[in-house]
Amino acid sequence: MRYLLRFAAAVAAGFLATSVVHAQPAEWPARPVRIIVPAPAGGPYDQVIRPVAQQMSQALKVPVVIDNRPSAGNIVGTQAGAVSAPDGYTLTTTGMLNTIVQGMYENVPFDIVKDFEHIGEIGRAAQWLVVRSDAGINTFEDLLQRAKKEPGKMNYASSGAGSTGHLVMEQLQRAAGIQLTHVPYKGGGPALQDVLAGVVSVIVIPPNTALSHVQGGKLKVLAVTSPQRSPAVPDVPSFAELGYKQLTVSSWMGISAPKGTPTPIVRKLHAALQVAINDPMVVKQLESQGMVPTTSTPDEYAQTVRADTERWGQLVRSLNIKAN
Repeated sequence: MRYLLRFAAAVAAGFLATSVVHAQPAEWPARPVRIIVPAPAGGPYDQVIRPVAQQMSQALKVPVVIDNRPSAGNIVGTQAGAVSAPDGYTLTTTGMLNTIVQGMYENVPFDIVKDFEHIGEIGRAAQWLVVRSDAGINTFEDLLQRAKKEPGKMNYASSGAGSTGHLVMEQLQRAAGIQLTHVPYKGGGPALQDVLAGVVSVIVIPPNTALSHVQGGKLKVLAVTSPQRSPAVPDVPSFAELGYKQLTVSSWMGISAPKGTPTPIVRKLHAALQVAINDPMVVKQLESQGMVPTTSTPDEYAQTVRADTERWGQLVRSLNIKAN
């Protein structure tokens, strides 16, 4: 009898322990959730994620706080997120830059594909190919004709080697069989200023950066990288429409958790993110940054990360772009 009682107690204890383990995800969250932003406070990433965090906080019923950890290539903050405990209390803002950097740096201390449970996208932003209005280039075909007539003589600006603008222009040159000269700058601001000043003729930049100058008559848009034409410039064709489908590019950002985060927690985070993305305040903020709100499942976001890591990695390696 005493043996049976001990056996029954052991079984009950084991059942209770198992129940507690399986109940933990259902009890989550029990304390504040942190989102690491691997970029400076006040920057584009930060301006997007803060309203998202505010709405996720309401959905999760716990504070969602921002932890800015800027560095070159977003590496420091993303690494901190990758090695955090997989308990759902530390998330990381991830984006297309991570997939580019993965191929630019030789010793990235994490794998953006394998070291995260990707929760979902937040938004996407196209890029615009623009020229100074008085450059004598009125259409995309004009640009091609001049570039073919004077190989290597036309310059284009970018915010730096490996930037989205740089890679789009490199893809364009390969696709169209033209040759331009790359002039990299330390940031998008100085690059745009030299285009406006007439020092350089061509640049690829986000729509929110270009729009006021387009409306003011200083810049002309020749093509857009979105799948369809932009409502902001409905008379401008997309690259796909011009026959360059490979130049369909959208910069994106989203939220990820450390690898091994329990599936029930990932689902709760994804649900809270969807609530945030559908909030009118968040939509307005995204649009002010030139982004279109996007929804995706965790699997779809993981596929986006995987596909762009392969796409940009191949291009970066072929161009031998190295950041260190």
